[in-house]
Amino acid sequence: MRIFLYYSQGNNLLTGFSMKNRYGFILMMLLMLMSCGRGYKQFSLLSHKRTGITFRNTVQETEEFNHLAYSYLYNGAGVAIGDLNNDGLPDIYFTGNLVRSRLYLNRGNFRFKDISQEAGVSASDTWNNGACMADVNGDGFLDIYVCSSTDGRQKYRKNLLFINNG
Repeated sequence: MRIFLYYSQGNNLLTGFSMKNRYGFILMMLLMLMSCGRGYKQFSLLSHKRTGITFRNTVQETEEFNHLAYSYLYNGAGVAIGDLNNDGLPDIYFTGNLVRSRLYLNRGNFRFKDISQEAGVSASDTWNNGACMADVNGDGFLDIYVCSSTDGRQKYRKNLLFINNG
């Protein structure tokens, strides 16, 4: 990239500067231009090996199971984040459509442990498409509410409420 800086003795931005200050100003501007687009990134991608989070909401279409037969097929699932064990660290709950929902306990330093089985919150036989955490019973521990929807079979459309026993 070429940058051309035109300078004249007339009335311009650099007229009020001494010759030494003009070169300093020009050097500073060139350094600022050269530094654009480098350096700071607001977000960093962490691998599943680093975090322990392996959840994937995989949806496979078939001739019988497709977006024409099931309007919610690609609506996705949900995620809820909250401190379930009151340790000051946000835990993560992912809801799945054709896969089990997963609860990850935050161990600190961006490391999580899958405690779905022990906690009994896998919710594997429903089409889950949303979740939130709230202290529903007022005991000081967040509970998990899961929104379920599916193809119209009523027994699979029941929303779920998991009460946190501490």
